[in-house]
Amino acid sequence: MPRQWTDEQRAAARERAKAQGFGTVVADHTTVEQSQGEDGHAVQTTHSRPGTLIMYKPLEHEGYEPRTVSSTARGMLLSQGWAENCPDCGKKHIDRTGAESTDPNLCSAHPPVAVILCPGCRLRIYDNVHQEAPVGADDDENVIVLDDLEDSTPESRLMAARKLHMWMHHPRSAQERNIPPLPAALRDMVQEARPV
Repeated sequence: MPRQWTDEQRAAARERAKAQGFGTVVADHTTVEQSQGEDGHAVQTTHSRPGTLIMYKPLEHEGYEPRTVSSTARGMLLSQGWAENCPDCGKKHIDRTGAESTDPNLCSAHPPVAVILCPGCRLRIYDNVHQEAPVGADDDENVIVLDDLEDSTPESRLMAARKLHMWMHHPRSAQERNIPPLPAALRDMVQEARPV
């Protein structure tokens, strides 16, 4: 028979795990299912899945991005260069309610990034794109610089990210808001991501 945990015991276990360096468990996902066995007696089944914690993923060019990950992946992610504290500011990002957050604007080591809200679910979409060197900044004198592409701006990146989010997560709302259809290559990606 599985052990029945009280809230106090669960909190104490979290504190011990935190003190031993297992990270901060943000969510405890335990469900209890009541049913009746074949013999007519009550059966209680407890299902548990790992909690989550926030770790900092190294970005391709430079810097780190906070992400919510499964607590069971902690060791593997640490071996891949992820960090438990923000390597830029040296601490965890805590929001105004005192909870750990994935908001990149809580890092004191760099200026805030632009953000836009999804009108459907109020999800905050951040402009976490590394600013690339201007086209033509290569030292190779044989590189031809063409002016046929518009420069990427925080506004244009956020609008594109919001449109993609709307089509992936709120397709009906995207259609109602007259958001232009995605290019064919992105439509295939969205269809693969959506279960049929």
